[in-house]
Amino acid sequence: MSATAGTADGQSVRERKLSAAAIRYAESERKISRKTLERIGAASATVFFPTLSRKSEAVFFPYLSGGETVNWKAAAFPEKGYTSKPQGRQILFNLDNIVKAETVYIVEGEWDVAALVEAGVPFEQVTTVPSGARVGRDDDDEGPRGYGYVFEALEAGMTKAKRFIFCGDDDEPGRALRHDLARVIGPARFLYVDWPEGAKDASDMLRSDGPEAVRDLVENGALPWPVEGLYRLSELPEPPPLVLWEPGFPEWERKVFLAPRTLSIVTGHPGHGKTLLWGQIWHQVVERYDLVAAIASFETTAKPHKRKQLRSLISGKLEIDMDDDERRKADSRIEDHYLWLQHPNQRPSLEWLLDMAETAVVRHGARILQIDPWNRLEHSRPPGVSETDYIGDCLTGLYVFASDMNCHVQVVAHPAKMDARRRGEPPDLEDISGSKNWDNRVDQGFVVHRSTMFKDGKRQTEAFLHHKKTRFDELGFVCRLGLEFDLKAARYVSTDYRQSWEEGA
Repeated sequence: MSATAGTADGQSVRERKLSAAAIRYAESERKISRKTLERIGAASATVFFPTLSRKSEAVFFPYLSGGETVNWKAAAFPEKGYTSKPQGRQILFNLDNIVKAETVYIVEGEWDVAALVEAGVPFEQVTTVPSGARVGRDDDDEGPRGYGYVFEALEAGMTKAKRFIFCGDDDEPGRALRHDLARVIGPARFLYVDWPEGAKDASDMLRSDGPEAVRDLVENGALPWPVEGLYRLSELPEPPPLVLWEPGFPEWERKVFLAPRTLSIVTGHPGHGKTLLWGQIWHQVVERYDLVAAIASFETTAKPHKRKQLRSLISGKLEIDMDDDERRKADSRIEDHYLWLQHPNQRPSLEWLLDMAETAVVRHGARILQIDPWNRLEHSRPPGVSETDYIGDCLTGLYVFASDMNCHVQVVAHPAKMDARRRGEPPDLEDISGSKNWDNRVDQGFVVHRSTMFKDGKRQTEAFLHHKKTRFDELGFVCRLGLEFDLKAARYVSTDYRQSWEEGA
């Protein structure tokens, strides 16, 4: 060892080779041989230890960079104490070797370096941090602070290593250090050792289990650091099954189901009845499953229009034919099962809407959120973001909301204006104004279409619900479903169901 050691108050000490006392201490108390101490460059000398308030003989461990000693650590014996070179440079121990290694073992103390080398791990692969982790540390956006010596080693060539195996202390500071190093180095190549019960570190295990057990554990038993977002199939929890809601038309059989934790889109030409039909479908779901729905209806007002439809659906007769008692009973049902989202200034944004919807879910147990129509929201697309990307981000946010809040989110959106050739045809999901993500990012897609609005001056009541897309087999399959609006009952019926409805089935 070529460096000159000194006390914390600047007094110099005479450097020497390993003394007989140092060798006896290492062998008897640490189970470390003279050969290992010499291999790692250790020496002994007398130095002042502030924690002991006196001088003590100590084992010195040199910190080399470019062959020069830039720091040293001293471990007192037989009484424990530690000190280091005043103003010594903070680097990883054994830096000149580990920057060339394919596997790097990281411990938390020089005696643990000696323990791994004693166990047979090549010295060229072993290092220790110059100081431990700081519990309660402050982090910045780039990662934990105070690990410049790790970044220095990475820049010096340590990035070539294929594996970093953390063999630090099994205590709170050691686990904090392990967490920090995994972030600094990156989890893909980071592994860690889980010491057996009764052993805190490599030194403990060397004394209790012997060198062969230590080497086998660190070389063959290291555990990969978990990477959030990457799993084997066995590591993934079983997702809850979809809870299927029948839409209220029994003759549809298994062609269409709705479910919480999913996102659907509805489109159709203006005036083709998409709001009216889905108002009925959600009423049927609400009634059958005793649910609460939160409706953001920006074109069809809650009073009187939505109330009129719901009164008729609940009572089975037109509103005009209902008496006061029937209206009160219907309104009571509406009060119990519906919430209405209305912005005080009539300028709702998606952020505002999701805030209100979260309150509806958490406070009132809402399981359905319908946004009708999308284009009435105030949209703030950031500069430089395309409309397609913006819509995609919005739909991702809605999907996350549906999944996290265990509710169904449905968006009603108008298609873009179509040319004369296609005006009489049902639009596709990708025809919705703004983005093809209306087709790509949703779990289900529906189109409501009426092929003929008037014939010979008479209103036509036939309509079709096109189930254009379903991401999950449980939700049904792509199909076209025939409907007719019963003017006397103020509700849609299946064209295959008219007779049984009129008979009161």
